[in-house]
Amino acid sequence: MGIETIGVFILTSLISVSLITFVFFGLRAWNRKKHPTKEDVKETNRQRREREKLKRETKQKVNSYMKGEKPKKTEDVPNGKRSGKYKKKKK
Repeated sequence: MGIETIGVFILTSLISVSLITFVFFGLRAWNRKKHPTKEDVKETNRQRREREKLKRETKQKVNSYMKGEKPKKTEDVPNGKRSGKYKKKKK
């Protein structure tokens, strides 16, 4: 009888530890999603636009490749949207 109770105790302990671990990491991931890290906050609008542009272009290339089409030309603006401050002035 003693060996069986020890086996049950070990089994229940393992199940409870695994359940606690799963809940801990799940809540941690949920908290990080709701509250972004400092690196996410530091991301500027330009970096965000470039990241989204790259994601869009990659998606477009994959979709055109899967359809068997030739890849279409990417967006015309090379560095994302730029304000008038950086545009070359015509003399």
